[in-house]
Amino acid sequence: MNITQPRWVGAFFLASSLATFAIYNFIFDLLHRFDWDQPFVKLACFEALFVLILLVFFWRKARTLRPPDWVVATELVLACAVLSWELVRLAGLYQVGLGTHMNDLGQTTEDAVRLVLQGHGNPYIHEIAKNGNDPAFFGFKYGPGMLIGYALAALWPEGRGLKTCNLVYLAVTVGLLASLAARLETTSYRRRWLRFTAAAVVAALALWPERLHSELFNQGAVDMYPIMLLIASVACLDRKWWLGAGLAAGLSFSAKFSPAAFLLILFIRQRIPRRFVVGCAIGLVPFLPFLLWDAPSLVRNVFIFHSKKSFDTTSLYSVTPGELHYLFSAFQACAVAAAVVLNFRRPLEPRSLVVFFTLLLIAIEVSYREIHGNHLIWFVPVVALSLTWYRHWLGRCTVPA
Repeated sequence: MNITQPRWVGAFFLASSLATFAIYNFIFDLLHRFDWDQPFVKLACFEALFVLILLVFFWRKARTLRPPDWVVATELVLACAVLSWELVRLAGLYQVGLGTHMNDLGQTTEDAVRLVLQGHGNPYIHEIAKNGNDPAFFGFKYGPGMLIGYALAALWPEGRGLKTCNLVYLAVTVGLLASLAARLETTSYRRRWLRFTAAAVVAALALWPERLHSELFNQGAVDMYPIMLLIASVACLDRKWWLGAGLAAGLSFSAKFSPAAFLLILFIRQRIPRRFVVGCAIGLVPFLPFLLWDAPSLVRNVFIFHSKKSFDTTSLYSVTPGELHYLFSAFQACAVAAAVVLNFRRPLEPRSLVVFFTLLLIAIEVSYREIHGNHLIWFVPVVALSLTWYRHWLGRCTVPA
């Protein structure tokens, strides 16, 4: 049924889109500029993200209108202009980044890959990443799937292979985000071109935060690979490719158990497709050879270490009395339980899955022992996708129900 739309409503649609982008930029700019010794700033930023996503997802009415064509055309022009500028900036950052030294995240991954492929050694036994005083925890801190994802790092000069992999994984992630945003935008023949706008908007949002490029091409963080696999899992879910969805999620967990564990938690539903479970099991196969090689070393360094390691000044632990630290673990357990309960009877579909995954990930992050800059790589793609889908919330709220 057609609903007569006042002409002034279009201005609210455009204002909503621009305001969403401005808030997104402001939050990630603060997260980039305030890092160590600023846990309250980080808490405020993540709380703002949490509230914004809640607002755009839940505050909408059943009878809504699409934005006018002139609004979509304006968004497309602006998004393409921003995207063009970002691609030029990205090329420069990548060229400069090839000549910079990596931090411990990238360096230890590259060392582990070289040890396996060239030295035929076990990175979970050797001293790859010394942290603390216990030699039992000096091994590689990521899962064996990360060694597969960055295998080229052993074949190219130091840093170049790893950062080139990051560039490829970033491009694939943006492509998957554009596909998801476009597919779920509209099915109307007359307005099919809205899909191009959605794809351009999500790409512009995903490539905008400066911290993302700093971590990938300056520091050499390796978080792009596991988050790319999670986005691939959601893309497979959108097409009902359950085996592929499970495989991608399992491979992500094999590379780095967080954030993959929190997406897998949200797949706990009343009905879980068997093919998803089979795909997930296949994705966990990279653990098998290292479990047979030395299971205790793998478990200690990949799982136990991250639950026992000391907190630092990036987290709320540093400003909270020690006797109250147990509250953070209790909060995380409650957040996981609430996410499972709220989603148990919901149908599996990309929009709500991505939103609830983002909200759960924020809850876990603000209550973790450290909130490091490389963790922002997890949030940029899913936040960009959520805000692209619901960027017109303000305009839709002006339409009578």
